[in-house]
Amino acid sequence: MSNLENLTEKILEEAKIQADLQLRDAKAFEEDVIAKKVREAEEKKEKMLDKAKFEANLLKERIVSNAEVNRRNELLNGKQKVIDQVFEKAKEKLAHLPQEEYIAFLTNTVASLHLKGTETLKVKEEYKEAVKNLGLPLKVSEDAVTSGFEIQDEKISLNYNFNDMVDFYREELVKDVASTLFRE
Repeated sequence: MSNLENLTEKILEEAKIQADLQLRDAKAFEEDVIAKKVREAEEKKEKMLDKAKFEANLLKERIVSNAEVNRRNELLNGKQKVIDQVFEKAKEKLAHLPQEEYIAFLTNTVASLHLKGTETLKVKEEYKEAVKNLGLPLKVSEDAVTSGFEIQDEKISLNYNFNDMVDFYREELVKDVASTLFRE
């Protein structure tokens, strides 16, 4: 072999070694880039999964919270209906108060008032005769009321209508009624 051939062979061998090194470096670079991209994709996937889990938990909490609020509202609505029924039942019972109890309430109330004696008394139609026979210092009107009684003068009107009284005292009574009905 001549020097030229040896030199050519040596150059080719070095070029092959250099090409192998560059190829190996390129493959290593490629593997690094692929590994990096795979890691980035995995991290992105984990972040997306974490975000999806967070949003799913948030949605679940909202649904549970809304269901709890709806349940509480339904319970409160149910309790309110029962309270309304109690007050309506009280009005009904007072509207049909037995004559003895009605007369007792009327006489006690009139006795506690400072009246001039010129007032007119309106009572339930069915109790007019009994009230007239009481000898109260009031004139019993021919007009009637549906519940309770009413005392009127030229300038004043005292309303003892049971329905109106129940409505008037309702706010004060509702807490006691609720605590009696719904002991928790």
